[in-house]
Amino acid sequence: MFVYSFRASKRQIISIILCVVMLIAVLVVTIAWPLGDISAETYKPAGGGSNQERVAFLTGLGYEIDSQSPTVKEVLIPDEFDEVFSRYNQIQQQAGMDLKPYCGKRVKLWTYRVLNIPSQSEVRANLMVYKNKIIGGDISSTALDGFMHGLTRYDRGYYSTTTARQTATTAA
Repeated sequence: MFVYSFRASKRQIISIILCVVMLIAVLVVTIAWPLGDISAETYKPAGGGSNQERVAFLTGLGYEIDSQSPTVKEVLIPDEFDEVFSRYNQIQQQAGMDLKPYCGKRVKLWTYRVLNIPSQSEVRANLMVYKNKIIGGDISSTALDGFMHGLTRYDRGYYSTTTARQTATTAA
C-alpha cells in the first residue's frame, strides 16, 4: 500500500478548484452550444448550376413552374444595403437565407413562371445563384398590389387569403 501526502495552501487549493470549474464550464459550452441550434432550420445553399437542379429546388418547395422558358440576368448585390435592399434581405432571412455574405458579388438571377398559385397576375419565382449554388430568391406577383415572400414551402392558405385581398381591393 502506498500513501502519498502533499501540502497545499488554501490559495493553491482554491486555484485548483477554480481551474477545474473553468474546465468543466468550457466543456459544457463546447458540447451543449451546438445542440441548441439543432432545432433551428438553417438554410444550406442548394445546387443551382443547371436548370434541372433549379427546377428540382422549386418543385421540392411545392411550386409548379414552367421549366421550359426561364430568363436569366446578372445582378450585383450592393456592397452596402440601402433601405430597399435591407428589407429584401429581411425577406431572405425569414426564409433562412442571408445575402450579407455576398455583398459586392455578381450573381445570376433566374426567373421562372409559377403555375399553381391562383392570382390575377403572373407569379414568378426568382432564384439568385452564385457559384452554382442557390443563395436567395423570392416568390412574387407582378401585380401592382401583389405579394412577395422568400423561398418558403408552398402554402395554399397564404395564397387564398392573398388572392381574396387582391380581389376585394380590385372590386373596391
